[in-house]
Amino acid sequence: MALTLVLNDFSGPLDLLWHLIRTNEVDIYDIPIAEITSQYLEYLHQMQHSRLDVAGDYFVMAASLMALKSQMLLPQPETDDEDLPEDYEDPRAGLVAQLLTYQVYQEAAAQLRTRETARAQSYAKPETLPGADVKVPMRPGSVKLNELTAAMMAVLQRQLATRETIAHIEGEPISVEKRITEILAQLSKVGTCQFETLVAVKSVEGIVTTFMALLTLMKSDQIICQQDASFDPIIVTKKEAA
Repeated sequence: MALTLVLNDFSGPLDLLWHLIRTNEVDIYDIPIAEITSQYLEYLHQMQHSRLDVAGDYFVMAASLMALKSQMLLPQPETDDEDLPEDYEDPRAGLVAQLLTYQVYQEAAAQLRTRETARAQSYAKPETLPGADVKVPMRPGSVKLNELTAAMMAVLQRQLATRETIAHIEGEPISVEKRITEILAQLSKVGTCQFETLVAVKSVEGIVTTFMALLTLMKSDQIICQQDASFDPIIVTKKEAA
């Protein structure tokens, strides 16, 4: 079968071989090695005649095809497939495996190119952040961080003013995690509680730990701190699970 090849840029010998198999429309599991080898060598001659550089791996593939052609020309026993020995292996099996693997990569590459083309037609809005001078409205009754800090400082000053100066043994410090558990348990019983009541502990360390626990609970959206008006008591409420 005569075949006219256009000198395209193939990515390698398997790419050329795959092109020949598709052009001849042959079964990849039953490759006519003699015919494909002749066409492959003819293509290399065309490239050399046009003074195109041919990579060494193309000649390695040519040598492999010629070796396969020689094996296929040897007399074969006239037996059915069922009568073939169990250890019999088609000389073309290795080449077929390479071509099947190459086909998988080619299909994957085609899918990636399709996705790349589709993505190139999309436009993603760049991330934008509000400026530092933008004022975000808060929900009525919401308590600002500076108001919570001021309330804690007031409790802390009262604690320092009434603190006994006599020596005493310090108790075991309470962790933020433990204080969180205690606050949630207390709110579960009473529902709501004043901020000053929660931070009214005996030590400065306890006040700071409680304040950190409250901030953690607010950040995790487990409690709400509200204030009806300026300078009114801050009310802490446990949020119900959704």
